[in-house]
Amino acid sequence: MGAPMIDYTVVGPDGVEDRRGTADDLRAAAADDAFVWVALDAPEPGALDLALDALGLERFGSGPAHALHRRPGVETADGAVMLLVKTVWYVEATRQVETGDLAVHTDARSLVTVRRGVADPVAAVRERLSDPAFRTGGAAAVVHALFDAVVEEYDAAVEDLADDVADLERAVFSGLRVDRNEDVYFLIRETLEFQNAVRPLIPLAHLIKERRSGIPALEGPRMEASAGRLVRVDGAIDTCMSLLTTVLTAHQGQIATWQNEDMKRISAWAAIALAPTLIAGIYGMNFDDMPELHWPFGYPAALLLMAAVCVLLYRGFKRNGWL
Repeated sequence: MGAPMIDYTVVGPDGVEDRRGTADDLRAAAADDAFVWVALDAPEPGALDLALDALGLERFGSGPAHALHRRPGVETADGAVMLLVKTVWYVEATRQVETGDLAVHTDARSLVTVRRGVADPVAAVRERLSDPAFRTGGAAAVVHALFDAVVEEYDAAVEDLADDVADLERAVFSGLRVDRNEDVYFLIRETLEFQNAVRPLIPLAHLIKERRSGIPALEGPRMEASAGRLVRVDGAIDTCMSLLTTVLTAHQGQIATWQNEDMKRISAWAAIALAPTLIAGIYGMNFDDMPELHWPFGYPAALLLMAAVCVLLYRGFKRNGWL
């Protein structure tokens, strides 16, 4: 059985070349003036380990290197950097936030990326390698472009989320008696998932904006702009969450008011129905000493009394807002 093969891209000033070779071939390519990019999509177990070992990149003690589902953040060791971010895709039809993973390993001479999920920032950045001006930035330019592409997806997703939150707010306060607790809770859960993808990166974003990250691969005007954009996205998510919490509280108050109104109506109609029942029950005893029983107009008078009591009760409840 031959040595495992790796697909990789050699990027240099003169152009871009896709290759397939062994770990030794990859190691040799990384020794040239060009930089090497290994882009893995949901790799088989061991593929990431093989690429990292071939390029001499740190695994950062992550256990199985193919297991990416960890908290977003950045780690450094001996000049190597691992940037782990969550990719986000907002599905408007179902109001769901879908997340994936993007891990970027680099030492400025070589680059390994691992992607999972629907969103694919890698494909768009690979297309930019045809631009000579972009290639001159080396591996750092690719890292910056990947980070910017992820943040751009955040920006688009938070706009769609904010629109759905606004639509839900209008529906809750539309005056229609519709229980929307489930809709509100669902959007809160999706917003929280979005927040969990973005919030861990905010400390890093502030360091990049203030040029205090201490990581050359994450420095530069483009990274600073992306970091500022990321902070704004986090603020927008906070606004969505605050609005949803307020809407939920107000809606629960609405439901309590509706239930109180229903109880008033039920009680009022029960009282109105009880009055003729009580009168009919008394006259139904058929005592001989009740003069109305032998009076020709006793039966119509009893019916008239029932109707009068019901009307008076109805007017009273109506005046007090119970009906």
